[in-house]
Amino acid sequence: MSRIGSIGSLGTAQLRALSRLTQLGKAITQNQKRISTLRRINSAKDDPSGLVSARLLETELKAAEQASESVTRASAQLNTADAAAGEILTQLTTARALVVAAADGSLSADEVAANQIQLDQALAAIDSLAQTTFNGRRLLDGSSGYRTSGVDTAEVLDVDVLDKTTSDDVTVSINVTQQATQRTDQYTGGSLGSATTLTVEGPDGTTTIDLANGADTQTITDAFNAVTYLTGITANRVNGSTVDFTTVDYGSAATISIDATAGSFATATTQTGTDALATIDGTQYTGNGTTFNVNTNRYAIVVEIDPTASGALSSFTISGDGLEFNVGSSVSSTARIGLGNLHTSSVGGVTGKLSSLRSGGANTLTSGRAAEALKILDDAAADASRTQATIGGFKKFTLDSASRVLDSQIENVSSALSAVRDTDLALESALLANNQLLEQTTLQALSISNLRNQNVLSLLRSAAVRF
Repeated sequence: MSRIGSIGSLGTAQLRALSRLTQLGKAITQNQKRISTLRRINSAKDDPSGLVSARLLETELKAAEQASESVTRASAQLNTADAAAGEILTQLTTARALVVAAADGSLSADEVAANQIQLDQALAAIDSLAQTTFNGRRLLDGSSGYRTSGVDTAEVLDVDVLDKTTSDDVTVSINVTQQATQRTDQYTGGSLGSATTLTVEGPDGTTTIDLANGADTQTITDAFNAVTYLTGITANRVNGSTVDFTTVDYGSAATISIDATAGSFATATTQTGTDALATIDGTQYTGNGTTFNVNTNRYAIVVEIDPTASGALSSFTISGDGLEFNVGSSVSSTARIGLGNLHTSSVGGVTGKLSSLRSGGANTLTSGRAAEALKILDDAAADASRTQATIGGFKKFTLDSASRVLDSQIENVSSALSAVRDTDLALESALLANNQLLEQTTLQALSISNLRNQNVLSLLRSAAVRF
């Protein structure tokens, strides 16, 4: 009986070896799958809590990658707008040169007419550039900016909305408490008693005027007005002894300086240039001439009022969202930017709109209003430059910052996801080799056990025959 019991014990060892082989086979299969898929977790049973963590990290990573793509597209869109605004500035520089060339009196009528044709072409190019599109959306025609409604153009000449921080409409109220004024000087010396050379400096620049002995007030007036486009100063003959000088610009920056480097020419200031004052939505602002830069927690605007406007003006409303971009991994992580309207009918200032320089307009090359035309061109250039500055600031402080944060987020989340989900190839390869070795040794042990049992059974059979 003891011999039979011993044989039974050997059968139990075989069963244990077979069970161990089954376990090792499953482990080897799992090792091979993890190595081939490069995933530590291939099903929920591999690591239930790890699978949940991996799914959450995958969702976060996908959101960050989508936001990064959105930031890249936003940057490309704004680069397109920036390039178009830059080309508009180039066209404005060309237009300014044409106005200056026509104003100095050295060109023939045919040459001035040819310059007007070129000027018209430059203005047409600006209108075309304002229609620049990206992915089907126009960028600089006002449709990608914030909208204003209720603006009384007799009081408010221009509103450039730079930012609106709320999705709600915003109403702006303006009460002008002090009007802007121009600088005025007066000459009362009548006809000159000697040849005189004057150095004249105004808001737009400096030039020299030569006046002959005996020049009367009309001659003096004509000489000053001939160079208004260089100085920004106009002259008006009052009578035979008096000439008034007035800056084209308004505000404290509007100055007049007339110095006689030869002869005698005395002037007196009759009015200093002052800036407009206004209360805008309850806050007191000092303008730059007639222009106010207003920055609140709800909006940022540049508003230009008519010099004659005074008291409570008609309120206007800012609406729209401009261009909105996703700059973060959450739905609420958005940023907005409004691009200005750079069409010739929209840019300009208190002197007029850029479109008035086109043939048939009030400020053509043959209108005798070179100073006004140059002022309009300068105001238009300021509008285009402000658009470029807005784009540059948004890219630098919003998009570039968001891009750096998203790149870091993607890197860190990817690292965390890899730690949870991905296979450690070195470890898994070592485990595979170990399990394969254990499988081989177990098979060898099972083979030896089988051989032993066969030998014992053979001896028992021999003994049974003998007895």
